[in-house]
Amino acid sequence: MLVGLMYPFRKPTSLAKDISIKAKPKGIDILYMHPSDINEADHTTSGMVFNGDSWQEVRTSIPETIDVSAFCLKFKHTINYLQEHAYLTEDGRNKISKESIQKIMEKDTQFQKYAIPTSRCKTFSVIKGFLLKYGEVVVKPIYSQLGKDIYKISQVNEDEFIIGYQKSSRKMNLQETFIYFQDIITQDKFIVQKYIPSRTHLGDPFDCRVHLEKNKNGKWVIAKKYIRVGTGQQVVSNIQQDGNMLDTSMFLKLKFKEGAQSVNNHIDYFALNIAKKAEKVRKRELVTLGLDIGIDENENLFLFEANSAPDTSLLQEEVANLRTDYYSYLLEQNTEQVPKEIV
Repeated sequence: MLVGLMYPFRKPTSLAKDISIKAKPKGIDILYMHPSDINEADHTTSGMVFNGDSWQEVRTSIPETIDVSAFCLKFKHTINYLQEHAYLTEDGRNKISKESIQKIMEKDTQFQKYAIPTSRCKTFSVIKGFLLKYGEVVVKPIYSQLGKDIYKISQVNEDEFIIGYQKSSRKMNLQETFIYFQDIITQDKFIVQKYIPSRTHLGDPFDCRVHLEKNKNGKWVIAKKYIRVGTGQQVVSNIQQDGNMLDTSMFLKLKFKEGAQSVNNHIDYFALNIAKKAEKVRKRELVTLGLDIGIDENENLFLFEANSAPDTSLLQEEVANLRTDYYSYLLEQNTEQVPKEIV
């Protein structure tokens, strides 16, 4: 049976190769596709199939099941066309942003305690209001990757602020801070949030990345979770910005001692339940989700971000195994090209 794997890259990725190899013994052939490969005129597509030790170009009818990377959603016309002819694991409808995920949790009594006070900031006055209320805030783009353009602002007094960005910090007066951030937030869509002190004993920011995938039974499982520490960083803990990755259990034992196991279990419970909540909000089944979870000194959890296209470089084998198991599940369910609605 044939399953499409659509990515925005012309050259097949290493994950695509691993998925193809893992799928073969399960009776599944993987067709690596780019959105521009689709030929609507005759309902066919070109693509590549991994055969033995190399990729071979083929042309075939459009697969009935296509695993779509969220990075392909910018090809809106193609995605809309494919929706009518195939089951897509991602179509972009009801997508959840950094802003909306906080509002979703605030409205649900089950998840309110994990939410971070958040507001869209089109003017500096919104940021100033948050500073008056919380003293320390974070300003970041609604849509961004790899922890880019994230700022921390601490108010020292009425006319003195400390601005943290990447590995540096600087003091500014009120007028300088106003000019600095007014220029930034008019260039893109930004939000301001209460600052959550998720810090190591050395003062570096950290979070717990939880990567979820669906298994052979169509259920969410945690493929991997790990601690990311932003060594020397002011705000973010992204390991691609000179950060470190640590084992979750070991880190929690050092950080929270006797409370470590309780925190670990809490992370699992929250991650699995917020994944189900995301599906209900989006009104469809999803295939993958990455959660960035902060933990304060009192062992409280906070959701920093929910990522629909999480990085797989640190768990490629786990993802390939689970993803191909899930393809088997989808094919067995006879999806008939219509995404299941979650009610």
